[in-house]
Amino acid sequence: MAPCLGRVVRILGEVELVQGDFRIDDWLIQPQINSVEKGGRTWHLEPKVMQVLVHLASHPNEVLSKDRLLEAVWHNTFVGDDVLVRCISEIRYVFGDDPKSSRVIQTIPKGDYRLIAAITVEVPTDVEPAKSFTGKPETVFRYNLELGQEKESHVAVIEDPHNPTAHWLHSSEEEQITHPPVVIDEPHPSPPHSAIQKNAPSNRHFWSLVGVASLVILLGCLAATYAWKTTHKSALDFFWGPVFSTNEPVLICIADQNQYGAVALRDAADPTRQILLKDNLTAVVIDDLNAVIQITGILKSNEKRYSLKGEGVTTLTDLRNGPTVFVGAFDNAWTLRLTNPLRYHFANNPPEMTQFRIVDSQSPTQTHWGIDRGEQMATNNYRDYAIVARFTDSNTGKLAIVIAGVARGGTIAAGELVTNPTFLAELSSAARASGNKKNMEIVLSTQIIDGQPGSPKIEATYFW
Repeated sequence: MAPCLGRVVRILGEVELVQGDFRIDDWLIQPQINSVEKGGRTWHLEPKVMQVLVHLASHPNEVLSKDRLLEAVWHNTFVGDDVLVRCISEIRYVFGDDPKSSRVIQTIPKGDYRLIAAITVEVPTDVEPAKSFTGKPETVFRYNLELGQEKESHVAVIEDPHNPTAHWLHSSEEEQITHPPVVIDEPHPSPPHSAIQKNAPSNRHFWSLVGVASLVILLGCLAATYAWKTTHKSALDFFWGPVFSTNEPVLICIADQNQYGAVALRDAADPTRQILLKDNLTAVVIDDLNAVIQITGILKSNEKRYSLKGEGVTTLTDLRNGPTVFVGAFDNAWTLRLTNPLRYHFANNPPEMTQFRIVDSQSPTQTHWGIDRGEQMATNNYRDYAIVARFTDSNTGKLAIVIAGVARGGTIAAGELVTNPTFLAELSSAARASGNKKNMEIVLSTQIIDGQPGSPKIEATYFW
């Protein structure tokens, strides 16, 4: 029986995955090499992002909840919803799919998803061309030539959307197939034993040549795959690739506040009643945690080890153990130390500390990247700024990533910029135009309305 290169298989009562290559509209999806191709252009997806796409394609037009997708792709690994949201965002970026008028992945209220584009599977030329399938499992019977008996198996019905009554493979659980679904080659009579003996040496030589040729082809495919991966990077690989490529664990150095001597706890019998108890606590700004959650989602989805420390207990020895992500600016001494020698760095007006800004060392008189603390507190509506940087620190020899806002909303916007494929694609284009240099620094802004930040906007970039 000539096998399909792409098919839907039924495992434990549920369609689990699309096997082999398939198409979504005009895009060719190749899960084995995590690629999406259209019109001569190729995009490389992270393995987990491809798994999300394959799982959606295995359940076309079916509404899948976030919990179901998280369980299918990450199994028993604990990850937040933001990891899945990022995967969906990257898929949409590749397909040019607008969530407000979706053609590929539809967002259902309450955060569920549905793949609505047409899906076709890739089949060999000697099999009837692939048609759009629904993925509905049916029970069919194939005749086993060796055992001389019928064998029950599960396959997917493949339907023609233009003719709902036409099926490429059609059956039911009650009846045997009355028309042959696939061409089965007739067995050929075995040659005489003497002929086998006579041709044995030439056959061995033939198979030796086949083995050598197969090895050469395999090595060529591996080399081509490596070359392809090095030249086709996703937006996330562009920024986070140096972190993913090292075996060292990542340290996230987060800004912390002074210790507090008391904590307000609620009475279990009456939660409306609070009791103030003595304790030693270290506070963290919740807006900084927003960026930390987004970053840990990226690291977790790529199976990257990481740890979290407050800046007050982080030492230089810690920074020499591997890459470090610094979150927060004026409340993180390490951020201020590391960015001070860079072109863009933070500044304020001592000793009042009422004006906070980002300074360009090549144009120190400019003041348009700053905020007034009084305006910030009085109106809660202002424009905030942040620095995103990725560079090798000369003191530690290790990679340093800075995600730090002038005020609280800037850090949230910076975290979004380094985890959103759409914004990273814009940054990747700027990096290519500058010669793909290893180190980079970005100044971004975001509008704060009623204390909530909008989308990040890149104000300036510097590559070296």
